[in-house]
Parts: sequence; structure tokens; C-alpha cells
Amino acid sequence: MPPFRPVLTALAASLLLASQPGHAADTNARDFFSAPVGTSLGVLYLPVTWADSFHSASGNDDHARLNVEAVAWRQLWFSDVCGTLCTPQFIIPAAHIKTTLPGSQTSQQDSGIGDPQVGGTLFFINQPDQREYSGLLTLITLPVGSYDAQHPDVSAGANRWGATFLYNYTRGLGKNWVLEASLEAQFYGNNDNYLGSSLKQQPLYRLQAFASYDFTPATYGALRLYHTRGGALRLNGQDLSDTRQNSTQLGVELGHWLDKQDQLLLMLARNVHTTNSYDSSQAMLRLVHVF
Repeated sequence: MPPFRPVLTALAASLLLASQPGHAADTNARDFFSAPVGTSLGVLYLPVTWADSFHSASGNDDHARLNVEAVAWRQLWFSDVCGTLCTPQFIIPAAHIKTTLPGSQTSQQDSGIGDPQVGGTLFFINQPDQREYSGLLTLITLPVGSYDAQHPDVSAGANRWGATFLYNYTRGLGKNWVLEASLEAQFYGNNDNYLGSSLKQQPLYRLQAFASYDFTPATYGALRLYHTRGGALRLNGQDLSDTRQNSTQLGVELGHWLDKQDQLLLMLARNVHTTNSYDSSQAMLRLVHVF
């Protein structure tokens, strides 16, 4: 059986990969604003995640390091093919990962194409005049990305199927404010070749919340809150203690429409509480083009 520490670190690295390169369930403020049927969006994500310590239930490792530099392309279409408004879409990520595992003095790194995702959002409420929206985002992760079973901690792919379900409610308040909340569940298949063993992760649950404010008709700022629980591990059918995550992240976003077709968004975030994961910070530049 592989040592406990590398398995725990694989959990942290895989979750950071899931959320950074192109995991569309990592939403941004106003992501559930709709557009007319026939509109197509191309979205370029440029996220970076870094950490200089690993926090576990048994203590902190201040020598552990993680750096993920990623890029992802997301293409989505607003359509009525579902009988109501929906957004068929796909996401293709790539990443360069460099890490020093907890308990290790040496670093390792690799680059590759991540696991693509396909799915879409089905809208239940779509009232643009009131800025009120509600929808269910469903994404299936396909295990076809780059994966090295001997170096799984720095592989861009995870060698497992995945399914993500996120329910969002968005509501405008007054002239300038918008409040949003999303409940998310991530489910994972088995990784049947993690250092020659079978690795299973329990579901991961998250709350995502935003409060955004219009400074001008073209510019808005947002406060964001993410809270994460779950994701405990089993190796070859045996539960691994101290692998259940519990973290809280706070961040800010600034979005600006350059013109009627192009938007630029900057995001900065930091974990304020972390258990059984890297104590990470994140930055992201996002570009949106309306076709």
C-alpha cells in the first residue's frame, strides 16, 4: 500500500485541479445571467493556484508546496432545445502542476491536457427584467486527460469519471445589487491505477455565494464565499482517516465589459480555514467573447 501522506496529497492536488483548470462548477458572480436563444459564448480561463503549507487534522506541514498554472476553454450555447432555456457546453483544460508533497523534500512537476467536461445548465427561472434566475448545472467529467499512474499528484488528468450537479438561485436587489447562492455536489468514480492501487473519493459538497454591485453600467465588483466539506478517501476498499476536507475561502472579483461583445474579469481568493488540504491562494483572469 502506498504511504498515507502521498495519498492525502493526491486528494488535495486532485481537488485543486478539479476546481482550477476548467472546472465550470467553480462559478463566478453573475454566471447564471441568461442571454437570448442563439447566443454563443467563448470563455478563456487563466487561473493560478499556489500554496506554501498543507493543513491536516494531525498538524501543518510548512514545507509542502503547490503551484498550478492552468488554461481552459469553455464553449456554450443558449438554446431552447430542452423545451426551456438551456446551455449545452464543453470545457477543455490544460495545466502545469508543480508540488512538494507533505513530508517530502523534493518537488515534482508535469504538464498536460486535463479531463474535459460536457453538460449544461437547465433554467427553471429566467426573468432578465428582474435579474432573477435559477438553474441546475450538470457536468460529466471524461477520464481522457493526461495521466501518469506513477506520478498522479502532478497529472493533469485524474483517471476517473466524475459528475457535478450545481443548483443556483440569483436575484437582483434594487438597482445595483445582485445576490447569488449555489449548492453543489461532486461525485467521483474509482481511479483504478493510483500507484498501482484503487483510489475512491467520497462526494464533495460546496456552498458558493456572491454579492455583487454595479459601479457603472459596464463595471461591477463582487464578494465571494466558498465553503467545502467532504471528499474522504478509500484506498483498496479501506477508509483513510483524516482525508475529509473542510475549508472556507473568501475572495473578490471585478468584471468589466470592454464593449458589447467582450468582458474581462479578475478574481483573487484566499483560504481562511483549511483542514486536510493545501492552504491555498488563487488568482484568475477570465475573458468572455459573445458570438
